Amino acid sequence: MFATLTLFLVLSPNASLIQAGRDINVLSLQGKQHPTLQKMAEEHAAYQARVHRQGHQGWGGRYSRLQVALPDCNSFKEVANQSWPGQDQTDAAKEAYHSWRQSSGHWSAVNGHCRYWGYAMVLGSNGTWYMCAIFAN
Repeated sequence: MFATLTLFLVLSPNASLIQAGRDINVLSLQGKQHPTLQKMAEEHAAYQARVHRQGHQGWGGRYSRLQVALPDCNSFKEVANQSWPGQDQTDAAKEAYHSWRQSSGHWSAVNGHCRYWGYAMVLGSNGTWYMCAIFAN
């Protein structure tokens, strides 16, 4: 008899959010992940998680820094989201896209073509996941 080995792959929160987008073929993920956008998305998702509040707090500053860091891009967009309290990582990632789809402005950023992107997801101490994605063209 042979023993069966089952291997479970545990994704990071960011990877879960990206995978959920790939599973539904969002167009933004056809662009390239950019380290500056990724870092800013991670910082903002962590900020939202720390203050337990979803939003675009500080977007003007991020926008100004992006203009300097990516002078070949002339358009930047950001989307933010949060899960239901206690929602698991995978469900929260999937629900983020469902929620973004309900707003034409958010969905046009998430499901639009872009050159570069950064997606991040951080769990707050309140059991709520906070997401941020930033796009550049």
